[in-house]
Amino acid sequence: MKLRFNRAEAAEALSNACAVAAVRTPKEILKCVRVEALPDAVLLSATDLELGLRIAVTQVEVDEPGETLVVADTLGKIVRECADEVMSAETTASELHLRGAGSHFQIVTQAPADFPPVPTMEGEPDFTIENGLLQRMIEWTVFAAARESTRYAINGVLWEVSGKELVMAATDGRRLSVAKGKLGSCRSKSLPSVIVPGKALSLFNRLGGDADAAVAVKVTSNQMLLRVGRAVISTSLVEGHFPKYQDVIPADCDRTVELNTAEFHSALKRAALLTNEESKGVRLAFSDGILTMSSRAPEQGEATISFPVEYKGEPIAMGFNPVFLTDVLRVTHTDELIFAFKEPNRPGVLRVGDGFIHVVMPVNLSSA
Repeated sequence: MKLRFNRAEAAEALSNACAVAAVRTPKEILKCVRVEALPDAVLLSATDLELGLRIAVTQVEVDEPGETLVVADTLGKIVRECADEVMSAETTASELHLRGAGSHFQIVTQAPADFPPVPTMEGEPDFTIENGLLQRMIEWTVFAAARESTRYAINGVLWEVSGKELVMAATDGRRLSVAKGKLGSCRSKSLPSVIVPGKALSLFNRLGGDADAAVAVKVTSNQMLLRVGRAVISTSLVEGHFPKYQDVIPADCDRTVELNTAEFHSALKRAALLTNEESKGVRLAFSDGILTMSSRAPEQGEATISFPVEYKGEPIAMGFNPVFLTDVLRVTHTDELIFAFKEPNRPGVLRVGDGFIHVVMPVNLSSA
């Protein structure tokens, strides 16, 4: 194998491959990335046996096609730290030689034939969706998924396809995020619901790419494949039955207020400064034209923040864990949002546009 490559493009691709390659594993080969030089591109492959990535580097000049296997972290650090616009790579029987201006690295390689296969997408996808839309849907839901929960089925994001619409939902039992978006194309009016690990979806959003590009999605009995631009992600699916999230979304909220996203977020962060492990709640008190946030932490002090809002109705006060609100406000990119509620002991609902809903459970104000 002998080639020259654009260092910046390769560094970005290797960064994504390093996010997949296993770090703590007794199987040393899973710490590696497979480098395959084709006539017009270099294909990088990485896997931890549950998540896989195949990504192409296209700004290359390949003199001799071939392949090799090297530790992903080592290769990624070298390419990232060099300042050259173009670098060269050449393999011998047991080493990969990387050269830049005034630098030469000799990296021990392994046999690529021993590396587990990383799936690629073959045939037509089950459906397509706009890249930018899918990234927003992932951003809106993935943070709400459980981590290390004994309820294994909620350690991922539910995907449901119905007609020409994709619905994604995630919950950790204390909050729920739901996102809806239109598909570009769909081969079937009904596909089985699947639960996708959050790690795979976070990797997808790392890839970025053209917002208008079409993402091709294919689902098998135990795996999902996503193809966009120069990359294909493959991931095992989460087993189990996702809870009936529709039952959690309140249908009887009779009080609503439109809030400025930035103002609400800023006030909430300030009120949260005086909370602690014993007193995690922030009190939201709505009265005629005013929202007052307050918090109190024993032996630390109290905070009160007020600002005008367009609220008319009976005064009401509710307590919420500020983390569960700031998490969703951090990924809200509209100037305004709708906050809907009914009673202090009932869930609150944040709505953004027609496709994004976040439900958050209240906390007991007496312990807030």
